[in-house]
Amino acid sequence: KKALADLNKLLLQWKKGCKIGSNYFKKLIKKSHVIGLYDGDSIVGTVTLIELHKLSGVKGSIEHLILDEKYRGRGLGKKIMKYAINLAKKLKIQTLFLTCEPNRLVANKLYQRLGFKVKKTNYYFKNLE
Repeated sequence: KKALADLNKLLLQWKKGCKIGSNYFKKLIKKSHVIGLYDGDSIVGTVTLIELHKLSGVKGSIEHLILDEKYRGRGLGKKIMKYAINLAKKLKIQTLFLTCEPNRLVANKLYQRLGFKVKKTNYYFKNLE
């Protein structure tokens, strides 16, 4: 329960009104790798690594790198991302993907410093709700 409460606190810093319930959280941790960065017994940062098994091989998606506002600017985003990248290598993931809004300047610089490249593509989505 504490982990879920900590993650919901971080989600609210990322997007107003964003919250996950316990059933969804259980499914999330079964089907993906939710990585937490702790200060004592509190989660102060998170990133999710999702394995994608495709016809073209094993790919990975990095989702929702979020650090508590009080912990930003300390290199912790880089630390948790390196952990996720190393986990992806251990899982034999061939390629990692992520998306980042252009206005998130600090995050975009971090991803580029970690070796991610911007790919020109058409990004499509369809809301199903």
